[in-house]
Amino acid sequence: MKKFCLLITVSLLAGCVYPFSVDLEDIDDQSSLVIDANLLLGYTSTIRLSYLQPLQVGQHAVAGGRPSADVYMEDEAGHTYPATGSNGNYSIPAFTSNYDGKYRLTVICGGKTYRSEWIDPVAPPTITDLSIQADDTQVYVNISMEDNGSGSGYAAAVIDEIWNFHSDFIKNLKFDPETQKVSVIINPDTRFYWCWRKLNSNAQVMIDYSSLGGKVTNYSVSSFGRNNNRNHREYHARVKLWNLTPEQYLYRKMLEDNASIGGNLFSPEPGEVRGNVYCEDNPDSKVYGYVNISRVVVKEVSMDDRFNKWRVPEKSLMEVEESLYLDMYNLGYEPIDFITNADQQQVPGWGLGRCYDCTQAGGTLEKPNFD
Repeated sequence: MKKFCLLITVSLLAGCVYPFSVDLEDIDDQSSLVIDANLLLGYTSTIRLSYLQPLQVGQHAVAGGRPSADVYMEDEAGHTYPATGSNGNYSIPAFTSNYDGKYRLTVICGGKTYRSEWIDPVAPPTITDLSIQADDTQVYVNISMEDNGSGSGYAAAVIDEIWNFHSDFIKNLKFDPETQKVSVIINPDTRFYWCWRKLNSNAQVMIDYSSLGGKVTNYSVSSFGRNNNRNHREYHARVKLWNLTPEQYLYRKMLEDNASIGGNLFSPEPGEVRGNVYCEDNPDSKVYGYVNISRVVVKEVSMDDRFNKWRVPEKSLMEVEESLYLDMYNLGYEPIDFITNADQQQVPGWGLGRCYDCTQAGGTLEKPNFD
């Protein structure tokens, strides 16, 4: 294994991205509000607010900050469901409601009131199966579903995950910064070898089954490599699925195709379609976005380590010159275990905390629950 030397390298990565641009010849000097809301009845709902600010009148629009606002959902019976949050990121906690009518979202921001249209939530599809399958390299979470009579032919899904994983190594060595020596740990601490991780995804998988006779079989809503740490011991997936109207599907699909550089669906531009939100104080005021309010069906599936192909990554620990031990330690590296170098000698192998402490790799020691 090659010896490691301290080297500071500064590199600049330049690239050209040519997204679809919005012609804003008629926009005024004020920024335009963007509302991106996905309201799932019975589950935590998310609302993201941002501004589009023209660089020059008649030119491109760019994201221009995260506004503070009062946000709530209401139904036609007069019940309100307030959101919490700040700086453009808001959520409405899961709630139980037997109300079967229409809902809308209200955002009070910058002295103006913005509302969505009244929306009658579409009934969800039926999940006929949720399974986990694999090929030689990938693991897939597949969903089978069928229309329940709503006739939309369009759906969206998000997947939440909980899994049990381990760090790369158990730490068998330690470094003393006073003596600058490496020594063996007699009783290694294994408490931070196994951890749990939870991921609640806001990324929506768009499903067009309008030409499939109302049925979908083994549609992949998520995939990961067989050497991914989701395969270490225990994995749980929860899929939330809802129907979309054709208008909702086409709008969000357009935004996803447009936002090829990542980030918010409305970054860098939302397109000229203004969606289903408006400013109550001034109907001509520019506001972009789409509020989706849906009824949801949920299904869970679990997996053991049957598809596990985990291997310790080659050269994940490095050899370090003894004269650099203290510098490496101050940079957050520590000796973890012995490795064999290029000269076939046993030497201390150094790595970052995430190599031996699963909590530093984003895990927790207690198993979490789905919300």
